[in-house]
Amino acid sequence: MIQIATSWLLLLPIMFGIGWLASRWDLRLENRMDERERMRQQRSTFKGLSLLLNEQPDQAIEALVKIAQLDPETIELHFALGNLFRRRGETERAIRVHQHLANRDDLKPRDRDQAAYELGRDFLRAGLLDRAEASLNQVGEGKYAAPAKESLLEMYQVERDWEMAISAATKLEALQGKSHQIEIAQFNCEMGQDALRRNDLPKAARSIELALQAVPNHARALILQGDYQVALNHPNQAIAAWELVAQMHPSYMHLLADRWMTAHVALGRQELGLNRLCELLKTQASGELLDIVQKYVTKIRGPQAADQLLVEVMQYSPSLSALSKLAEVRLALAESSGTPEKISEIQAALGLLKQRTTSLARYTCGNCGFRARRFYWQCPGCNHWEASSPRRSEGALPSGPSM
Repeated sequence: MIQIATSWLLLLPIMFGIGWLASRWDLRLENRMDERERMRQQRSTFKGLSLLLNEQPDQAIEALVKIAQLDPETIELHFALGNLFRRRGETERAIRVHQHLANRDDLKPRDRDQAAYELGRDFLRAGLLDRAEASLNQVGEGKYAAPAKESLLEMYQVERDWEMAISAATKLEALQGKSHQIEIAQFNCEMGQDALRRNDLPKAARSIELALQAVPNHARALILQGDYQVALNHPNQAIAAWELVAQMHPSYMHLLADRWMTAHVALGRQELGLNRLCELLKTQASGELLDIVQKYVTKIRGPQAADQLLVEVMQYSPSLSALSKLAEVRLALAESSGTPEKISEIQAALGLLKQRTTSLARYTCGNCGFRARRFYWQCPGCNHWEASSPRRSEGALPSGPSM
């Protein structure tokens, strides 16, 4: 019996060793299987990329979807590929990739929101606005809620659906904690301006009121308030609204100077209106306001008065545009009483000045640098509101008049 017990004791280490070797063997087999699986996934990935490069997107997407099912982390690869297609302008491919993701039942809520957001951006890029709106509205309240609302806001502005744009901007304020009141004021101004064109005065009044609630004494809303009073045949009230623009936003006066003068003429107060504009020239001498004031001074007071006005402007605010206007007035005076030689001389100088001022005069966006000949409340380059300076960039002269 003692011998048998001793034999079992001797066998125990051997059995333990065999068990240990077996476990190590199983571990090696498992590692080899994992390695084979990784290699298979890599081959599938390379196959998918190869199919993409060979212009076989449908087969490529199928291959990549299989990888995503085996390894959820490759979902990021799909998003990267879809965004790459969209940036390259291949919106159909981007839609196909993101549509595959959006249709999957096994996505996490965050990935589903991202798929709906990216798909909405694809549709927006393709001009399929109804489908873009539907997809973006499927995005939940997580990480992609604010970007989705920003895309909807962008889309509503393209469609000129200002009511929906106001709704999207209001929701964005709640999500971001960031004010969008300037945009909301502009959207109301757009509706007010459209209503004035249609002679829908109650709608115009309501829109202008809402714009002023969003941004008190907003420049564009005050301009439209004056236009609304003109439509009611109330020139006094129109002038009162525009006087607030002159006091608080004088750089925008060139946008309404013609209407300002028309209202004053209707009341028989043209000199009073012109004096106010001449006073504003002391700080707003460059740009279109100078053009308008010079036109009315010439018309009401004559070329000599216009010449004197422009000489004064050149003394306190010299610029190429003022010099060009001075040359125009001097040419008109010379044509009435000057010699042919003097007329030719002024004509030559005026031609050079106009060529120069035409090439320089631009309204410039402070956000993207876009330059335009006319003033835009919304920059055509970057779509930002109130980003363009209301003053044209023009060539300035270092000292007084040269004529």
